[in-house]
Amino acid sequence: MIYGIMTAVIVCMTMSLRALFLPGKWKYHRLSIENFLFLGFLYITIMVGFALVYLLLELEGLEVLQGDRAVQIGSFFERLHTSLYFSGITLFSVGYGDVVPSGIGRWIALVEAWIGYTIPAAYVVKIVSDWELGKKS
Repeated sequence: MIYGIMTAVIVCMTMSLRALFLPGKWKYHRLSIENFLFLGFLYITIMVGFALVYLLLELEGLEVLQGDRAVQIGSFFERLHTSLYFSGITLFSVGYGDVVPSGIGRWIALVEAWIGYTIPAAYVVKIVSDWELGKKS
């Protein structure tokens, strides 16, 4: 059951990233509130998705996060809070060091950090390419 939920979460994150990385002209202006909201919701989707992956693996008994007592012995909501916190600081490349990944969590955090770096670059490339296409037409 947990792996089915995890698969659904990964599919949702992939579908969210798809709109940014696939070619296609956006119908809004370069600096519009719609594009800003799209980027914000994309970050939220990725952050919550990775937090759920960390949480589901922890609930399965795998130790993927260390450092905060709430990760090992906390309630469900304390574990969720810690997973969201860790996902956020990893996605935005802050990394305070109070919660660190371990085991398979290191690889998951590595993928999340890579996605966190590529989202702004892909966004800028998408905006510039759409602008160039608009100039040609």
